[in-house]
Amino acid sequence: MRLILGDGGGGSGYYPYTQKPADYQPYRPVYTFRGPPPDAGFSYGLFEDPDTQKKYYADLGLDSFSPFSGKPAKLVEEMEADALTRHLGPDLEHLTDVDCPQCSAQYKQNVHLVVPDRELFCHRCGGKLVRPQETKE
Repeated sequence: MRLILGDGGGGSGYYPYTQKPADYQPYRPVYTFRGPPPDAGFSYGLFEDPDTQKKYYADLGLDSFSPFSGKPAKLVEEMEADALTRHLGPDLEHLTDVDCPQCSAQYKQNVHLVVPDRELFCHRCGGKLVRPQETKE
């Protein structure tokens, strides 16, 4: 049996029987958030991790470190609190409390929903965070 690659009009090599999407379910990304709740009145921004290129929202401060790698993050854009609330919407319902053991910062996050099995870092000091214990009901 010979493998036939469809021409596709431009020699793209697309073969429709083996190159189909893996999932047909609608995809809604979870927007990651770190910092005080948006109703606290702080200024917020969209940041990007330099290593993983993942984006997250956090409050604007002196320096922000990526929760994914612990390295300094790049500010992509600034946002007002009401715009952040409209943009995040239902993702704000799943915030958990975080206490950093290195700098004693206290804030809320939903980053654990996006990367459940990965180590996370504080966005204030870049220190490694202790994973919260799951509570069983």
